[in-house]
Amino acid sequence: MTESTTSTASALVRKLQTAEPQWLKSWREDGWEAYSSLPSERLEKTDLTNRPWNFGPFPESVSEPVSAKTQALLDSLANSALVFVRDGVVDAVQLPEELRQKGVILTDLETAVAEHEDLVKTHLGSVVAKDETKWAAANAALWHGGAFLYVPRNVQLDAPLHFVYEESEAGNGAFPRVLVIAEENSQFSYVEATITRGELKAGSVHSSVLEIVAKANARVKVVTLSEYAKGPTNYFIRRAQVGKDGLVEWIVGDVGDGFTVGLVESRLAGTGSRSTTRAIGLGTGRQHLDFTASMDHAGRFTESDITLHGIMTQRAASVYRSVTHIEKGASGSGSEQHDRMLLLNSKARADAIPMLLIDENDVQRCGHAASVGQIDPNQIYYLMSRGIPEHVATQMIVWGYLEPTVEEIPTEAMRNLFVQRINEELGK
Repeated sequence: MTESTTSTASALVRKLQTAEPQWLKSWREDGWEAYSSLPSERLEKTDLTNRPWNFGPFPESVSEPVSAKTQALLDSLANSALVFVRDGVVDAVQLPEELRQKGVILTDLETAVAEHEDLVKTHLGSVVAKDETKWAAANAALWHGGAFLYVPRNVQLDAPLHFVYEESEAGNGAFPRVLVIAEENSQFSYVEATITRGELKAGSVHSSVLEIVAKANARVKVVTLSEYAKGPTNYFIRRAQVGKDGLVEWIVGDVGDGFTVGLVESRLAGTGSRSTTRAIGLGTGRQHLDFTASMDHAGRFTESDITLHGIMTQRAASVYRSVTHIEKGASGSGSEQHDRMLLLNSKARADAIPMLLIDENDVQRCGHAASVGQIDPNQIYYLMSRGIPEHVATQMIVWGYLEPTVEEIPTEAMRNLFVQRINEELGK
């Protein structure tokens, strides 16, 4: 990073600190100090050493109209619980009265700091530490335009709650942070979407963090859908801390052509806690996606499963890692991994890297399977012999991989948007 960029970023930190409580000002300063001192993380098969780190300036308002696809999504969510942010600027917050009466809190994170300071102070950074990696530290220092969700004890919700982020070139990068707190015996679905508007600026950074605190016997389904575009360097960390007998289900989907490094992880801290991750990615253009799905078993009798499906086309290249760590003392735990990468042409590349780190002798199950390959030409031939055009046959086979996960998205409008994006790319 150049001296001028460092000066600009330091000024952005000071500007974001305006009117914040002292503990958060110190928190941002610690994050910036960590960012300045930490090296870029080293990842096998992904070179981060020469990626640019240019920050801001961040807009204080957004004058451009909402994109057509985002507006269509918002119209479909008109009566739903929603936080909508554009380029770090909060555009809309809506929470139905019946949820408010149950004690549910859904707002932007800045407002939550002012109105629910004790909750935010207690839990912010408790799942994703401000100094664990360089890009986590950058988010800690520069986050703005995030969301806060709190569901009280014993509250069980049928309708999902949503966070929508629209990113354009005018934002000069993005640093959303989302904090979700699920109290004991609560149950709900949280769905977020990152939507790219037009071309994005090369050299900028998208660094997002999602923290899930799932307490004892909480049941949380977390859905994250994104289209990370070329131009910026995109980093994301999504992590859940799962208490005794709790359950966190991850549904992760990405359609993009950018340079992206991401982590989705559950720390199974409580006895009997469980987590599953189902992730699908469609890589296009010259995308490079380095994606890690991780399960850290710390509690006894914990369970996890990871299923990854990647579809690579054009010149996309992706690295999919699945990691299971069963710590010493996590007796009776079990986990399975299944990674399936499908290449649609000879120029696409994919690596599937399963990893098992077992420090405990008493485990009930622990296995993995991984494959990378092109579509079986006999399958294409069979469908074509029934009068189906080749490109349609390819799409049918691809959807056979993706549909079981896509159908798990609980919000119809979000599901339809994601299906539309996949079909747009497959139709090229």
